[in-house]
Amino acid sequence: MAALVIGLVVLGIAAIIGRLGRRQQRRRRLVTETPTTEIRSLDSEGLVELNGEVAATETFRSPIRNDESVLSAWEIDEWDESGTTDLWETRATGIYATPFSITDGTGEVRVDVGSHVTGEDGGHFDIELGPIDLDRKLSSGVSVENVLCSLEDFSVETTVPPDAEPPDRIAEFVRGESGLSSQTDSITNVVDIGTKHGERRYYEGTIEPGQEIYLLGEARAASDATYPLGPDDVVIAPPETGDGSVIVSDRSEDELVSELGAYRLAYAAAAVLGGLGAVLLIVGSGVV
Repeated sequence: MAALVIGLVVLGIAAIIGRLGRRQQRRRRLVTETPTTEIRSLDSEGLVELNGEVAATETFRSPIRNDESVLSAWEIDEWDESGTTDLWETRATGIYATPFSITDGTGEVRVDVGSHVTGEDGGHFDIELGPIDLDRKLSSGVSVENVLCSLEDFSVETTVPPDAEPPDRIAEFVRGESGLSSQTDSITNVVDIGTKHGERRYYEGTIEPGQEIYLLGEARAASDATYPLGPDDVVIAPPETGDGSVIVSDRSEDELVSELGAYRLAYAAAAVLGGLGAVLLIVGSGVV
């Protein structure tokens, strides 16, 4: 019976990893197959790929770094020792953004990925195979709803031990996120050796005014558009239908394509886990 249950769990994990790989493969195909457009050539609605410099009339202070930003991608992980395996658990991910523009020397166009896009993570375990953190390798950045933000500098900005008061800015940030639970206390307190249960690490990467970015999204006619359309008449936004995403990155297109190539790792892992799960099901059902 135990083998049967474990087999079902392993097959479920394989299915999740396979879906992650499929999503990354679709995104990679969009990046490789969508030609780059000069902004002055924007004259219709549809999927477009742009490269340009961020121009902003409105910015905000990013929640963790406190940088002047037009976009902040963040993640909060917490160390969990309450189960049979010690691992980092993702508590929440999110993307904050304000409308901005990009210019490529030929023209300027508005971009709006949403003002406050927040992940729905109520706490899920990172998928790891030995030393390989598959979640980290397959995410290619922070992905929330239909927005993917892949940033070269996405690192741990602040680490907060359990039973410690976080910096004021972090405390304010956590209070502002209604879906984020309070930090867990250490189970063994002072005798906890190494990373303590409940320790949190706060990741963040930002897009700032003047930064060169890659952008893939849907050009849509603005509410005040006049026809025929031009760069001033459209806004780049998340696709309203289909499986597409807005992709924002400070990487080059070649670097982004390489990053999204991690889907091959997902398919390989899903195949291995799927085979293992099938064997466990056969053993657990008593066929052999």
